[in-house]
Amino acid sequence: MESIEQNKITYIYIEHIETRFGDPISSININSPFCIIGTMLGRLLLFNINTHKLTILLDGSDEEILNINFSTNNNGASSDFYCCIGDSSILKYTIRPNLLDNNNPIVTLASTIKNYSEEFLHVKDCDNAIVYLTKEIFFMVAIEQIKKKPMILNTTESNYLVKNVESQEIIENGTLRTTNYIVPFDFDGKYFVLLQFFTNVERMLFSFNVFTQKTWKHLLNKNFGVLNYCKLIKNNKLFIVRNLNQCEFRVMDDNFSITHTFINKGDQVVACDLFYNIIREVKKARPLMVRKEGKINIYKFHKEDVKKSNTVNNKKYEEISDTATKKNNNANNSQENFKNIQSNDLCYENDSNIEENGSSSKINDENNNLVNTGNIKANSLLNIFLLDIDGNVNYYNENELKTIFNINKVKEIDKVIRERGLFSLNYQYIIKYSRPYLAISTDNGCYLFKLKYI
Repeated sequence: MESIEQNKITYIYIEHIETRFGDPISSININSPFCIIGTMLGRLLLFNINTHKLTILLDGSDEEILNINFSTNNNGASSDFYCCIGDSSILKYTIRPNLLDNNNPIVTLASTIKNYSEEFLHVKDCDNAIVYLTKEIFFMVAIEQIKKKPMILNTTESNYLVKNVESQEIIENGTLRTTNYIVPFDFDGKYFVLLQFFTNVERMLFSFNVFTQKTWKHLLNKNFGVLNYCKLIKNNKLFIVRNLNQCEFRVMDDNFSITHTFINKGDQVVACDLFYNIIREVKKARPLMVRKEGKINIYKFHKEDVKKSNTVNNKKYEEISDTATKKNNNANNSQENFKNIQSNDLCYENDSNIEENGSSSKINDENNNLVNTGNIKANSLLNIFLLDIDGNVNYYNENELKTIFNINKVKEIDKVIRERGLFSLNYQYIIKYSRPYLAISTDNGCYLFKLKYI
């Protein structure tokens, strides 16, 4: 697999996916050839990258569209994706082939899953609910926060719920103890990270394991400044952006230790996306030289090597497939097995970085990030995309920051729109990458690009 960092990156403008003015984009996900967009007013849009066709799946709902995620059970024939309508329900859509038109698959609403048994419970907790949806986990907690001034800060205990997205079985429920003024930052299927306020200036960064109830806390002093973004990464670390554009990698230990820092190229960071991809190195087989009619022909592999390699790889693939099938069956049939799987360290991978045989390499977070399987070595690499208010699209990996392009200078975007400003309404903006596509939400809808490597 070619790694993104090994080449110079250029871009190709694909499309402007227009949304209604005053209806900010709240969620984006890409799974080639589809870009799916959810908005604050509950509109759900599906854009076919191959045909440039836009389909309105949902023209509005009572709450915003959150956390669009593709199912882990997708296969070559069809694919499913889930999205949340606020905290009220989960929608499941199925995309399947169209025998009459290969370029326009059939998209149908497969099911609507209510999160509350009674509507009055939903109404009661609606303003307080915080919802996250990963590929496997649905997490919801209702924290009754301060709505009026003056702020009276106190401690509150809030109930939370963890469900299996596919089966909708309850895996865990419990109580989360926090203050009644918080800022939620991230959830990775295991840890929930938030910022608690004790006074107007005294804050605590807080990480909570929803399965074991284990917590990590760190008090932030006044000089720490504004915490803009906080994302969970591997090896018990956080990637944070503070004071507008100061980026730091910190360990969730007693000292909140810094391992690396850099300053974003540009002003205030308004969106970020991070993921791990798998870098593979394949050992080269010894060449074979054959003399024929006075000429020397060089073949890439010995026939015996190819035959042996194919036999071994097929056997390994069958064993891996059988093991994966058994694990999936056990996870679906047993809530406890699923909970145990989630209690292990998670593997952060980009959706687009899946190997050709459909299975992704597993990385052990507790050890080093290198996996050696015979002729293949796989290493996970952290990638970060940063978007700032000046329009710079920056890419970071291996301690190096590069500017790919500035969206305000893309000539395909109308000059009047660019001069008016794409990030002037103070929305919650989104940048989303799924190889090779990059989506950026703006005041004027979503812009879609294809990244090329030369």
